[in-house]
Amino acid sequence: MAKKWISLAVILVIVATIAAFALRSFRLAETHPSTENAYVSGDVFPVSSRIPGILATVEVVENQPVTKGQVVATLDPRDAEMQIEQARTDLGEARSGLATVRAQIEQARAKIVADESRLTLARTNLARFTELSRRDSAPRARLDDAVNAEAVAAADLAASKKALAAAEANLGVSEQKVKVKEARLETAELTRTYCTIAAPCEGIVSRKSAQVGQVLSPGQPLLAIVPLGPTHIFVAANFKETELKNIRVGQRVRFHTDVNPGRAYEGWVESLSAGTGAAFALLPAENATGNWVKIVQRLPVRIAVAPESDADQSLRLGLSVHVEVDTLAPLRASAVPTPEPAAAAR
Repeated sequence: MAKKWISLAVILVIVATIAAFALRSFRLAETHPSTENAYVSGDVFPVSSRIPGILATVEVVENQPVTKGQVVATLDPRDAEMQIEQARTDLGEARSGLATVRAQIEQARAKIVADESRLTLARTNLARFTELSRRDSAPRARLDDAVNAEAVAAADLAASKKALAAAEANLGVSEQKVKVKEARLETAELTRTYCTIAAPCEGIVSRKSAQVGQVLSPGQPLLAIVPLGPTHIFVAANFKETELKNIRVGQRVRFHTDVNPGRAYEGWVESLSAGTGAAFALLPAENATGNWVKIVQRLPVRIAVAPESDADQSLRLGLSVHVEVDTLAPLRASAVPTPEPAAAAR
């Protein structure tokens, strides 16, 4: 009989222990939701050529660290340099033409001054010989010569003014040609700078496909730069919709990777996605067919990595992560969005 009571007591203790453990696990799941459906993600900067050309050199290898602005490849610059020389020649010709037009304008203005002087003199002579002829003090032929001289001087002055107007009109055209040629030279010089391809940021070279002698087209990817700094690395955790009740932006997060489960990283909830994975799928579920089966969805949650937590930049893109959110800890002040002044006023 005593054995029976001992066995019953042992069973009750076991049941109580299991119940206590289950209750603790339930409460822990409520206050510290976690998921293993998470991975390290981050920004990837593709590097490509902006102009067509032949790849002359490749300065980096796969997985090589690079700094921002470091040369990673160069194109054969001979075509670009020929375009610069041609643009310089065209600009020189345009500037010479502009100088010629300006000289023509100055010449036309000087001729106008001379023609105006001749016209003034011719009109003075015409008035004098007209008076002398009226008095019969000069022969008629002299008066006719004065009339012709005045008419020729007036015609010369009108022609000079037309020549000046034409030269001034050509001046605008020539100046515009010079501007066009200058713009073409600037474009050619800018194109020459595109022959040098530099890293857009600090990071690690990945997905390198560039080979010397390769014929490139604009936008063709050569390699990618993966920055491993805390501003570019984050964790994408896919929580079930039933686990999102208490998750808020700014909450503290602890996580570890499968590479080193013993090392704990820290971060905070940075944002929640606008839709579940199914909502953004290529072929989203059609729930209005009448054959809908409810399936618990997962919502991507972006988790920022604390800079001091990954000071050695050990996190790598794609690593599997186990994430746990502490919903009881105070929110991170810098991560909590603040309303705009207008919205706050309303």
